[in-house]
Amino acid sequence: MAALKAVIIALSLLVVAIIYSDIVEDENEEETYFEESATSPSTGTGLENLMLGQLLTGDSGSFESPDFPTTDHKLDCVWLIQVDKTKNIRLVLVEFDTEMGSDFFLVHDGPSTEHPVILVHSGNSIPPPIRSTGHELLIRFVTNNKVTSRGFQANYFSVPHCFNSVYSSSGLITSSNYPSSYDCNMRCDWLISVGQSEKILMEFLDVNTEEDYDVIQIYDGDSDLAPFLNRISGDHRDEVILTTSTSNVALIRFITDKSVSKTGFAMKFTAGNPADLVQYFMKEYSNSDLTKNLYDVTENIVQMLANVTSTE
Repeated sequence: MAALKAVIIALSLLVVAIIYSDIVEDENEEETYFEESATSPSTGTGLENLMLGQLLTGDSGSFESPDFPTTDHKLDCVWLIQVDKTKNIRLVLVEFDTEMGSDFFLVHDGPSTEHPVILVHSGNSIPPPIRSTGHELLIRFVTNNKVTSRGFQANYFSVPHCFNSVYSSSGLITSSNYPSSYDCNMRCDWLISVGQSEKILMEFLDVNTEEDYDVIQIYDGDSDLAPFLNRISGDHRDEVILTTSTSNVALIRFITDKSVSKTGFAMKFTAGNPADLVQYFMKEYSNSDLTKNLYDVTENIVQMLANVTSTE
């Protein structure tokens, strides 16, 4: 099933690439300009509308297709969003209605069409929120000369780079927006650091991600070069998934793709020496009502902690 899904996605991306190449094939011959304004670009009809642009700055804002809630023929408009260089951009579509397969909303992860396309959308559904990897996004709206629809309205927000340093002996870590849907096209890191002689017990109490495409990765150290501990993906809302570090530092990384988003995860962590963690585990999970839905816990977690103890 996973292989079939991968083939379907590959074919879909090929179709999108073909469509998008038709959209941009004459791009180098078009004139582009940006006009800093608090409103949408003013456009009429005809070829003069090609590549009309607007520069959007500030911590947040909104924009919409020209003449929303109606749309002109043969538009090619762009919006360049720029926020502080220390921030990322979260883009949220609140209204969306275009001619399916003919009028397109495209998002580039950077300031030009040379940067990767992270969204190509058409039709009347609202896609999940998009998050940039840098401080700039280029949005492009292209319509043909046939059917017109309502167009779109969108909001954007500047958000911190998704890296979190956690210095605590216990706490709760959740994916962005939990328990609402997390963002697409995102990589978030949490670096947990505890006392020198302590280890970290991580309890994933609620996990719901797009299986095999939105993934939690856990490393036994301060980077992805450290030993790999666990990979979690899919629907584990009726389970508890436990992982234990062998050092006093653990990196949790959450990577999402460009499409489906779900509720994400909630993870509780506790630090202590191995003996304390074994005692904590027995206290929390010895009751059969608690352990009936645990994921590989009865055999694995006690053995893991025993191995840690033996290395002391």
